[in-house]
Amino acid sequence: MSANSWTIAAARDALQKGEISAVDLTMACLTAMDAGDGLNAFVHKTPEIALDQARAADARLSTGEAPAMCGIPLGIKDLFCTRGVPSQAGSAILKGFRPEYESTVTAQLFGAGAVMLGKLNMDEFAMGSSNETSCYGNAVNPWRREGSNVQLTPGGSSGGSAAAVAADLCLAATGTDTGGSIRQPAAFTGIVGIKPTYGRVSRWGIVAFASSLDQAGPMTKTVRDAAIMLGAMAGHDPKDSTSADIPVPDFEAALTGDIRGKVIGIPKEYRMDGMPAEIERSGSRALP
Repeated sequence: MSANSWTIAAARDALQKGEISAVDLTMACLTAMDAGDGLNAFVHKTPEIALDQARAADARLSTGEAPAMCGIPLGIKDLFCTRGVPSQAGSAILKGFRPEYESTVTAQLFGAGAVMLGKLNMDEFAMGSSNETSCYGNAVNPWRREGSNVQLTPGGSSGGSAAAVAADLCLAATGTDTGGSIRQPAAFTGIVGIKPTYGRVSRWGIVAFASSLDQAGPMTKTVRDAAIMLGAMAGHDPKDSTSADIPVPDFEAALTGDIRGKVIGIPKEYRMDGMPAEIERSGSRALP
């Protein structure tokens, strides 16, 4: 299994045990990223920044006290402002915009030692659900229907993030969700996405769609990875007036697997006239 297909948890353990370097892990992802150009997921590549961050992560890992995200290669949705790197929110209006500041989310991830491979495709200003309104062109779902090679949408607005994670171009990615822009593309591509409770993650430095609803969250390969990454993204930020001033728990430690006594409701609207049989079968398999 190539290192770019690892989970965050597996990569964290390998990095901390010295079984792989952050530079080698980053190179595996950079190679996969270039090979995956047909998906149009990465729209601004930052290999030089990635390798500089990876070398810094290796130095930190050598001390034996690196945090969980140290050395983990990520893709960053294009509406997160990243210092000196194009941050266009999928729009030609912001062509040439290179912020002089860092969003709180990316600052916290980089502070935890994460590596930025590049910026990811999205619907223009996050206004869409199919990643077909981007100035960069459509993002493409790496999955295909059985017996067909017709390109499918990865969903939106975080379509580039979803496609990149599903295709193993990066270990995880940032997304934002206003009315489903993490959850829907995660479902379309078979990955894990979470919209955190409003106020849990700072909105500062993120190009807004609807400030009273927007939340940044992780898009990952597993639930455990989402817990690990959310722990690095979350926290109170005095620059965001809606940021919740509450402690960040150990989300990973909360994954006990014990769901006894829980009741999960399935809205009747999930079944509708005209639903394709393959989707109906897939949904039914998930029910108790």
